[in-house]
Amino acid sequence: MSLECPAGSRFLAWSNPVAWWWCFLTLVSATNIAAWCLLYHYLQPQTGGLGAGIELMLFLCAVYVFGCAFRSFLPRADVQRICLFDTWLSSVMVGRSVATVAEVCFAVQWAILLHRLGTMTGAQTAVAAAWLIVPLIVIAEGFSWHAVLTRNYRHNAIENSIWAVTFFIVAVGLCRLLPEFDGVFRAVLILAIIGIAGYLAFLAAVDVPMYLTRWR
Repeated sequence: MSLECPAGSRFLAWSNPVAWWWCFLTLVSATNIAAWCLLYHYLQPQTGGLGAGIELMLFLCAVYVFGCAFRSFLPRADVQRICLFDTWLSSVMVGRSVATVAEVCFAVQWAILLHRLGTMTGAQTAVAAAWLIVPLIVIAEGFSWHAVLTRNYRHNAIENSIWAVTFFIVAVGLCRLLPEFDGVFRAVLILAIIGIAGYLAFLAAVDVPMYLTRWR
Protein backbone atom coordinates (compact mmCIF):
# COMPACT_ATOMS: atom_id res chain seq x y z
CA MET A 1 0.00 0.00 0.00
CA SER A 2 2.06 2.95 -1.21
CA LEU A 3 1.29 6.54 -0.30
CA GLU A 4 2.02 9.91 -1.82
CA CYS A 5 3.65 12.43 0.51
CA PRO A 6 4.05 16.20 0.02
CA ALA A 7 7.48 17.76 0.25
CA GLY A 8 8.28 18.68 3.83
CA SER A 9 9.63 22.14 3.05
CA ARG A 10 6.39 23.21 1.36
CA PHE A 11 4.13 21.82 4.04
CA LEU A 12 6.14 23.36 6.89
CA ALA A 13 5.63 26.89 5.57
CA TRP A 14 3.48 28.77 8.11
CA SER A 15 1.38 30.16 5.26
CA ASN A 16 0.11 26.62 4.72
CA PRO A 17 -2.98 25.82 6.86
CA VAL A 18 -1.84 22.18 6.97
CA ALA A 19 1.18 23.22 9.05
CA TRP A 20 -1.11 24.86 11.63
CA TRP A 21 -3.39 21.82 11.60
CA TRP A 22 -0.44 19.47 12.20
CA CYS A 23 0.91 21.67 15.01
CA PHE A 24 -2.52 21.63 16.66
CA LEU A 25 -2.61 17.82 16.42
CA THR A 26 0.84 17.47 17.96
CA LEU A 27 0.01 19.96 20.73
CA VAL A 28 -3.15 18.07 21.68
CA SER A 29 -1.28 14.76 21.62
CA ALA A 30 1.56 16.14 23.76
CA THR A 31 -1.02 17.44 26.25
CA ASN A 32 -2.71 14.04 26.37
CA ILE A 33 0.61 12.29 26.95
CA ALA A 34 1.48 14.70 29.76
CA ALA A 35 -1.95 14.16 31.34
CA TRP A 36 -1.49 10.38 31.18
CA CYS A 37 1.97 10.62 32.78
CA LEU A 38 0.54 12.71 35.63
CA LEU A 39 -2.32 10.24 36.05
CA TYR A 40 0.11 7.33 36.11
CA HIS A 41 2.32 9.10 38.66
CA TYR A 42 -0.71 9.79 40.88
CA LEU A 43 -2.44 6.41 40.61
CA GLN A 44 0.43 3.93 40.42
CA PRO A 45 1.38 4.11 44.14
CA GLN A 46 -2.31 3.62 45.05
CA THR A 47 -3.16 0.68 42.79
CA GLY A 48 -3.49 -1.70 45.72
CA GLY A 49 -6.15 0.45 47.35
CA LEU A 50 -7.99 1.36 44.16
CA GLY A 51 -8.44 -2.22 42.99
CA ALA A 52 -6.64 -4.77 40.88
CA GLY A 53 -8.11 -3.44 37.64
CA ILE A 54 -6.50 0.02 37.81
CA GLU A 55 -3.25 -1.26 36.23
CA LEU A 56 -5.23 -2.62 33.29
CA MET A 57 -7.09 0.67 32.87
CA LEU A 58 -3.81 2.61 32.92
CA PHE A 59 -2.37 0.25 30.30
CA LEU A 60 -5.43 0.52 28.04
CA CYS A 61 -5.38 4.30 28.42
CA ALA A 62 -1.69 4.39 27.50
CA VAL A 63 -2.26 2.34 24.34
CA TYR A 64 -5.04 4.70 23.25
CA VAL A 65 -3.19 7.93 24.11
CA PHE A 66 0.10 6.92 22.50
CA GLY A 67 -1.70 5.36 19.53
CA CYS A 68 -3.54 8.61 18.88
CA ALA A 69 -0.29 10.53 19.30
CA PHE A 70 1.42 8.33 16.71
CA ARG A 71 -1.38 9.02 14.25
CA SER A 72 -1.14 12.75 15.00
CA PHE A 73 2.64 13.02 14.65
CA LEU A 74 2.54 11.08 11.36
CA PRO A 75 -0.92 11.82 9.92
CA ARG A 76 -2.15 9.98 6.88
CA ALA A 77 -5.40 9.38 4.98
CA ASP A 78 -5.52 5.64 4.54
CA VAL A 79 -8.17 5.27 1.85
CA GLN A 80 -6.76 8.11 -0.26
CA ARG A 81 -3.21 6.72 0.20
CA ILE A 82 -1.70 10.09 1.14
CA CYS A 83 0.49 11.07 4.08
CA LEU A 84 2.32 14.08 5.47
CA PHE A 85 5.79 12.55 6.00
CA ASP A 86 7.60 10.20 3.65
CA THR A 87 8.54 7.37 6.04
CA TRP A 88 7.74 3.67 6.34
CA LEU A 89 5.95 4.46 9.61
CA SER A 90 3.41 6.38 7.51
CA SER A 91 2.39 3.23 5.64
CA VAL A 92 -1.29 2.31 5.58
CA MET A 93 -0.67 -1.08 7.20
CA VAL A 94 1.23 0.39 10.16
CA GLY A 95 -1.19 3.27 10.68
CA ARG A 96 -4.33 1.18 10.44
CA SER A 97 -2.88 -1.48 12.76
CA VAL A 98 -2.01 1.12 15.41
CA ALA A 99 -5.46 2.70 15.10
CA THR A 100 -7.20 -0.67 15.41
CA VAL A 101 -5.38 -1.62 18.60
CA ALA A 102 -5.90 1.85 20.12
CA GLU A 103 -9.61 1.97 19.30
CA VAL A 104 -10.28 -1.52 20.66
CA CYS A 105 -8.46 -0.57 23.89
CA PHE A 106 -10.65 2.54 24.10
CA ALA A 107 -13.75 0.38 23.74
CA VAL A 108 -12.52 -2.06 26.39
CA GLN A 109 -12.11 0.83 28.84
CA TRP A 110 -15.74 1.86 28.36
CA ALA A 111 -16.87 -1.75 28.74
CA ILE A 112 -14.95 -2.18 32.00
CA LEU A 113 -16.25 1.13 33.37
CA LEU A 114 -19.91 0.41 32.60
CA HIS A 115 -19.67 -3.18 33.81
CA ARG A 116 -18.12 -2.25 37.14
CA LEU A 117 -20.47 0.64 37.82
CA GLY A 118 -23.47 -1.42 36.76
CA THR A 119 -22.42 -4.36 38.93
CA MET A 120 -21.72 -2.09 41.89
CA THR A 121 -25.13 -0.39 41.72
CA GLY A 122 -27.20 -3.30 40.43
CA ALA A 123 -27.98 -1.43 37.19
CA GLN A 124 -28.40 -4.33 34.77
CA THR A 125 -28.96 -1.98 31.82
CA ALA A 126 -25.41 -0.69 32.23
CA VAL A 127 -24.05 -4.22 32.57
CA ALA A 128 -25.85 -5.34 29.41
CA ALA A 129 -24.53 -2.29 27.55
CA ALA A 130 -20.99 -3.14 28.67
CA TRP A 131 -21.16 -6.57 27.03
CA LEU A 132 -22.15 -5.06 23.67
CA ILE A 133 -19.43 -2.42 23.33
CA VAL A 134 -16.36 -4.46 22.40
CA PRO A 135 -18.04 -6.84 19.90
CA LEU A 136 -19.60 -3.88 18.07
CA ILE A 137 -16.29 -2.02 17.85
CA VAL A 138 -14.47 -5.14 16.63
CA ILE A 139 -17.07 -5.39 13.83
CA ALA A 140 -16.57 -1.68 13.09
CA GLU A 141 -12.81 -2.22 12.82
CA GLY A 142 -13.45 -4.99 10.30
CA PHE A 143 -15.40 -2.56 8.11
CA SER A 144 -12.61 -0.01 8.51
CA TRP A 145 -10.03 -2.50 7.27
CA HIS A 146 -12.30 -3.47 4.39
CA ALA A 147 -12.60 0.22 3.43
CA VAL A 148 -8.83 0.66 3.51
CA LEU A 149 -8.14 -2.46 1.45
CA THR A 150 -10.86 -1.83 -1.16
CA ARG A 151 -10.82 2.01 -1.08
CA ASN A 152 -14.60 1.88 -0.76
CA TYR A 153 -15.99 4.71 1.39
CA ARG A 154 -19.27 2.90 1.95
CA HIS A 155 -17.53 0.71 4.52
CA ASN A 156 -16.24 3.80 6.32
CA ALA A 157 -19.84 5.00 6.55
CA ILE A 158 -20.89 1.63 8.00
CA GLU A 159 -17.95 1.68 10.41
CA ASN A 160 -18.84 5.10 11.80
CA SER A 161 -22.53 4.19 11.96
CA ILE A 162 -21.57 1.28 14.21
CA TRP A 163 -19.56 3.68 16.38
CA ALA A 164 -22.69 5.83 16.63
CA VAL A 165 -24.83 2.85 17.68
CA THR A 166 -22.19 1.78 20.19
CA PHE A 167 -21.99 5.13 21.92
CA PHE A 168 -25.75 5.51 21.91
CA ILE A 169 -25.75 2.28 23.92
CA VAL A 170 -23.04 3.70 26.19
CA ALA A 171 -25.17 6.82 26.74
CA VAL A 172 -28.17 4.66 27.65
CA GLY A 173 -26.04 2.84 30.21
CA LEU A 174 -24.77 6.13 31.67
CA CYS A 175 -28.32 7.51 31.86
CA ARG A 176 -29.36 4.42 33.82
CA LEU A 177 -26.51 5.07 36.27
CA LEU A 178 -27.47 8.70 36.92
CA PRO A 179 -30.00 7.98 39.72
CA GLU A 180 -27.43 5.82 41.50
CA PHE A 181 -24.94 8.66 42.10
CA ASP A 182 -24.89 12.25 43.27
CA GLY A 183 -22.41 15.05 43.75
CA VAL A 184 -19.25 15.20 41.65
CA PHE A 185 -19.61 11.72 40.20
CA ARG A 186 -23.11 12.49 38.96
CA ALA A 187 -21.80 15.69 37.36
CA VAL A 188 -19.09 13.66 35.59
CA LEU A 189 -21.73 11.27 34.25
CA ILE A 190 -23.78 14.20 32.96
CA LEU A 191 -20.73 15.71 31.23
CA ALA A 192 -19.97 12.33 29.65
CA ILE A 193 -23.53 12.05 28.35
CA ILE A 194 -23.38 15.58 26.92
CA GLY A 195 -20.06 14.77 25.26
CA ILE A 196 -21.48 11.60 23.72
CA ALA A 197 -24.51 13.55 22.48
CA GLY A 198 -22.17 15.97 20.69
CA TYR A 199 -20.20 13.06 19.24
CA LEU A 200 -23.37 11.40 17.94
CA ALA A 201 -24.51 14.68 16.40
CA PHE A 202 -21.15 15.00 14.63
CA LEU A 203 -21.32 11.46 13.29
CA ALA A 204 -24.90 11.87 12.07
CA ALA A 205 -24.54 15.35 10.59
CA VAL A 206 -20.96 15.40 9.30
CA ASP A 207 -18.94 12.21 9.37
CA VAL A 208 -21.27 9.51 8.00
CA PRO A 209 -22.82 11.82 5.33
CA MET A 210 -19.29 12.78 4.20
CA TYR A 211 -18.32 9.15 3.61
CA LEU A 212 -21.61 8.43 1.84
CA THR A 213 -21.05 11.41 -0.45
CA ARG A 214 -17.53 10.22 -1.28
CA TRP A 215 -18.85 6.72 -1.97
CA ARG A 216 -21.54 8.03 -4.33
